[in-house]
Amino acid sequence: MKYNFLLSIILFLLLSNIFIEANEIEATTQYYQVEKIKTSNGKILEKQIIAGPPSPPLGITRTTVNIPVPISTEGIKILQVPTYKWSFGCSATAAAMIAAYYDRTNYPDIYTGPTNGGIMPMDNSVWPNWIDDSGDIRAQCPLSATHLGLDGRTVKGHVDDYWIQYGSLDNDPYYNHWTEHKHNSCTADFMKTNQTTKYGNSDGATTFFNYADTCIPLTSTDMESFGINNLDGGYGFKLFFESRGYKVKLQYNQNIDTNCNSGGFTFAQYKAEINKGHPVLINLAGHSVVGIGYNNSNQTVYLNDTWDYSIHSMTWGGSYAGMKQLSVSIINLKAPKISSNKFSIIPQLYMLLMSN
Repeated sequence: MKYNFLLSIILFLLLSNIFIEANEIEATTQYYQVEKIKTSNGKILEKQIIAGPPSPPLGITRTTVNIPVPISTEGIKILQVPTYKWSFGCSATAAAMIAAYYDRTNYPDIYTGPTNGGIMPMDNSVWPNWIDDSGDIRAQCPLSATHLGLDGRTVKGHVDDYWIQYGSLDNDPYYNHWTEHKHNSCTADFMKTNQTTKYGNSDGATTFFNYADTCIPLTSTDMESFGINNLDGGYGFKLFFESRGYKVKLQYNQNIDTNCNSGGFTFAQYKAEINKGHPVLINLAGHSVVGIGYNNSNQTVYLNDTWDYSIHSMTWGGSYAGMKQLSVSIINLKAPKISSNKFSIIPQLYMLLMSN
């Protein structure tokens, strides 16, 4: 296993044009590792590896809330975002919730499978659980991680090619055994989640980059110039939407303001995203969640946490499940040119109102 991990690190360096002058490991936990790296042009980046657990850590307290009633006069707003249980990576599952939200509004080609009339369900209980080789029970979601036999799939998919068990750093199952499947219809494919052999992500892990020496956004253009675009989960989420035929007008990662000496992504910016109808992928120090709403009076963030079908909350810049809020990964889609009759006019009007 150690030998495989070393090969993964070497491959990571070959795949990028990053010149590591000083590889400084800042923090390491069971679910999170962050390193400072220096690019060839002197920029300092943080490489954050997030491997949120399949279930809540023991002994933690989570705040569960009833679905808040949106009250504009009191600064309460919430989006009706699907809630999915952890399905082969917290970041990929969080991204799948966001993708499903768009599928249920005005982007009908995100999910085109046979379930629920081709519209992603509000939760993933419709699909059967699966037991991996370690005996662990895993919830399934084809938008998060494809799998042979799941949702009518007749060829190997993400789970078949990359999954062994949570935390594994062994070579992916396909390696030296069969031809790797083409990345096509799930977030984990494009975000490089679980992909150990090529990208060094253990089973359950996804990598995100942020600027370390400044708190400005690290854009997709920046990632391309640094040669890390093929490694970053946020950029991979962009590739996912593009693979579904949609154009992305904005994508970036950014540390939040309370995690910076100056600058950073603010609660006001978070509210603006929600007001425009954009759920937000939020990264904690060891987990990814989806911001779906807010209460302006006390800077509360309403969120889906990948561990159940309930809505939870945290204070902006605080901690959730014992993990500090660190950054966001923002993605905005361009409006589709042609509306579909896949769903009723009501969600389309909702998106139109949210964009104004």
